[in-house]
Amino acid sequence: MTFIIEFVASVEELFRDFSVDAWDDFLSKKFPDHFEWRKEIWRGYEDDRFELFEKLGEGKLEDTNLVFFCIKTSGELQERSSKKAQFEKARALIKDSMADAGLFTFYDQNGNLRVSLVFRSYTSGKENFSYYRRYTYYIQKGKPYRTFLKAFEGRFEKFSELLSAFSLQPLTKEFFTEIQNWYAWAQKHAWFPDNKPEENLIRLITRLIFVWFLKEKKLIPEEIFQEEFLEGVVKDF
Repeated sequence: MTFIIEFVASVEELFRDFSVDAWDDFLSKKFPDHFEWRKEIWRGYEDDRFELFEKLGEGKLEDTNLVFFCIKTSGELQERSSKKAQFEKARALIKDSMADAGLFTFYDQNGNLRVSLVFRSYTSGKENFSYYRRYTYYIQKGKPYRTFLKAFEGRFEKFSELLSAFSLQPLTKEFFTEIQNWYAWAQKHAWFPDNKPEENLIRLITRLIFVWFLKEKKLIPEEIFQEEFLEGVVKDF
């Protein structure tokens, strides 16, 4: 109990006044002692959205080579801002590091954060990267971050443990907004034989969520929700 209280207090202090040095120290306590922590500035990745790239360290969790980067954004970091652009930078850094996965911390001058786990896998010899909207936490300065606290309260000795920590995603307002927007769009474009679009769309949404749950539990293949895979199995995708 004392450890948990001290952990929460240390994270609260970290997020109250975020710095790369403090974050580096926090991560070094979460991963095995054999990890190498040495800050390096990586140049050539800057653009109008990202102004500073720092590699914090690297190590190996079982058979997974893992790198750590802190990246400062040029503008304010928001819940919905530049997720795809952040993912593309992360993917490039993983490839250039010749790593299997990376833990990326995007931050702005106000202390807002996005902590993302990006990794690659192989299906039938083809390289795939994790979906850019998954395995990520947005932490707004001054707002609660209970899910992150729960996920990061222990140490990570296996990559599966780190992956599980990023699977504890809360049902955010953004999640429900996207479902509502898609439902409104589908009402105008979807067609069903019995001419009951509202009823059938609700059934479709609930079944998709259930299938997603099965995927999260590793009961069905991961690629069933990847566009590249579906293009080869669904007619007129």
